[in-house]
Amino acid sequence: MDPTVTNPSSRRSFIKYGGAAGIVGLAGCLTDDGNGNGNGNGDGNGNGATVGDSDDSVDTVVIGSNHPLTGDLSFTGTRMDNAIKLAAMLKNEQGGIESLDGAEVEVISEDNQGEQELGSEVAQELVNDGADVLTGCFSSPVTNAATRVAEREQIPFVISVSIDDDILQETPLDYVYRPQPSADRMSRDHAEIMPQVARDAGIEVETAGLFYIDISFGQSVRDTLRDALPENGVEIVQETSIDFGGTADTQVTSLREADPDVIIATTYEAGTVELLRAMDNQDYRPPVLAGCANAALNDTGELAEIGEIANGALATNFGLNPTLDETAEVRERFSEEFDQTMDANVGMSYASAQVIIAAIEEAGSGDPEDINNTLKEIEVTDHIAAMPPVTFRDDGENENALGVLFQVQDLVDRVISPEEFAEAEPTF
Repeated sequence: MDPTVTNPSSRRSFIKYGGAAGIVGLAGCLTDDGNGNGNGNGDGNGNGATVGDSDDSVDTVVIGSNHPLTGDLSFTGTRMDNAIKLAAMLKNEQGGIESLDGAEVEVISEDNQGEQELGSEVAQELVNDGADVLTGCFSSPVTNAATRVAEREQIPFVISVSIDDDILQETPLDYVYRPQPSADRMSRDHAEIMPQVARDAGIEVETAGLFYIDISFGQSVRDTLRDALPENGVEIVQETSIDFGGTADTQVTSLREADPDVIIATTYEAGTVELLRAMDNQDYRPPVLAGCANAALNDTGELAEIGEIANGALATNFGLNPTLDETAEVRERFSEEFDQTMDANVGMSYASAQVIIAAIEEAGSGDPEDINNTLKEIEVTDHIAAMPPVTFRDDGENENALGVLFQVQDLVDRVISPEEFAEAEPTF
C-alpha cells in the first residue's frame, strides 16, 4: 500500500477510559481521546508534561500505541492494542499516577497495517499527536522502522512484542527497551528445554525440521536454532519457509521426506494453520510438533480452529504467569471489556504496558527524558508475565527475559516449564 495516499485519520483511534472503581491490585490503566499532550519538545499544545513543567501541572501522560489494526496481522494486533488500553484503564480506575497527584494515563492508537513503511510514519504521527512514550509493533520489520523514529525524536519506546535481534543489536539505541526475550534468547530457551522435556518422557529427539516465515522475525529465530539445536544434541535435517499468504503443501512434502523427530514452526497464526492443514491433508505428523515464537500454538481461538492435530505440541513463547490470581483477573476483565481472548502476544503487550506505567510512576514525571532515564534503571516486579523482575541492560534488552515452554493439552496452551511457572505436567 502506498502510504502517501493513506488518510491518517482512518488509521487513528482515540479512546479515553475513566472510573473510580477497579480490580484491586492490578497494575495497569488507559485513556485515549486525541487531546494532544506535550511530548517534551516544549510546544505547550496539550496537557502533558513539557520540559520545565512542574510535576503538579501534569494532567495526563500519553502512551502512543503503534499496532496492526487492519490487514493480515490485525486479529492479534487489535488485541495487543486493547491490552495497552486495558492496562491504562485499570491504572486510572485505581486513581491514576500517584506520584503525579492522580494524572491519568492516556492511550492514542494508530494503525500500521503490518506494513514496514508505515511503522515509521505512524510513530511520527503519534509523536506529533503528543505521545510521551511509544509502544508496538508486533511485526519485527515494522518495529525496527518505528524505533528509529523514537530514537530520532528522543521518545522512549517500550516494545510490546517483536523479537528480531537486530532491532536492538544492529544499532545502539538509547530510547528503546524490550521486556520480552529476543529471538536469540527465545530460540536458545527452546533448543535447551523442548528436547529435554520430550526425552524425559522417553521420546527421542535427535533430528529437527524448521518451518519459518521468511521475514526477519522467522530468519532471526532460524539463525539461532542453527547453532543452539546442535549444541543440545539435535541435528537440523531440513529447513523450509513460507511467505505471507502462501501454502505449505510442498514444504510439508519436503519435511516428511526428511523424516525429522521434531518439526519446529516459527510463523504467525496463518502460517501455522496452513502448515497443520497441509499435514492433515497428507496424513502426516512428526513424533513431536513444536513452535518457537509461534502465536497460533498459544491462542485458544486458533487452536480450536486447528483442531486435534495441535494437541501435544510444545511451544516456547512469551507467557503470562498462571500462578498469580491477578493473571486470571486481567484475562477476565479483558474478555469483559473487549469480548476477545488474551493469548501470549496480547498478554506480553499488557505486561509491557505495566512496565511503561511503572516507569511513569517511578519517574514522577510525564517528560519523555525523565521516563527514559527511569527505564534505564528500573526494576519492575509487579507484572503478570511469566518471568522474573524486568530490568534492562545497557542495550535495552531485559536481562531477566524468559521464554517459557507450553504444551497444548485439550486445545489449551498450558505452561509446563520452568517449574516455578508451571501449571501442568507434560503428557505424551
